[in-house]
Amino acid sequence: MGFLGGEYVEPEELKIQLAGLTEIWGGDLFGVADLGEIADAIAGEYGDQFKELTRAISVAVFFPKSVVNELAQGPTHTYLRYYDTINARLDDIALRLNNYLQKKGYQTFPIPASQRVSESRLAGIFSHRLAAHRAGLGWIGKNCSLINPKVGPRLRLVTVLTDAPLPADRPLENRCGECTLCQEACPPGAVKGIAFRADGSLDERFDAPACNDYLSQMRHSFGKRVCGRCLAACPWGNKGR
Repeated sequence: MGFLGGEYVEPEELKIQLAGLTEIWGGDLFGVADLGEIADAIAGEYGDQFKELTRAISVAVFFPKSVVNELAQGPTHTYLRYYDTINARLDDIALRLNNYLQKKGYQTFPIPASQRVSESRLAGIFSHRLAAHRAGLGWIGKNCSLINPKVGPRLRLVTVLTDAPLPADRPLENRCGECTLCQEACPPGAVKGIAFRADGSLDERFDAPACNDYLSQMRHSFGKRVCGRCLAACPWGNKGR
């Protein structure tokens, strides 16, 4: 495995190749997470489907800051348009990375950028935020979003799971401190202002039913399920910080 153009490619070189391709294809951040240490937790949350895939490639595409910051005053159709545009780009990048590795003989599984499979938890089949955090792209903030030092939570993520032995990046430490601006900005009070802990539950930090109910109200008043006030409120990556 790990052959490129008929010659063996070391894992370090393969990672460099993938990072370069991600940038060419429109990705803004690239990292690799080691999932081996949390394999049991992943199996408990998502089943054994991914147990052989011990690496996660995490890719982010930045949102225009000004578009996200408008959400502080309420939802906008501009945000929705870029939300769809960015998700489409992320899915395209994930498919390209997936097929690139697949052709090299590695096992892979691309996780769609936006795919809700749980009504009660607003969740997908795998956590992009968990992968991105462990891949060093940022930390999981009190608003339960990934917080990157450059842009805060103003980004979207996609993940490709693989068994390719790529060198893993190191997670960033949580830098939210005492800040609770996201909690204060949340209309239904779904954000509880509690810092993320690897051994903690989502329910202790986030009231998913309350968020879900509020988004349903927004569908009636705005026409779409959208809020994002907790994203706009985050000071990280905003106004030159």
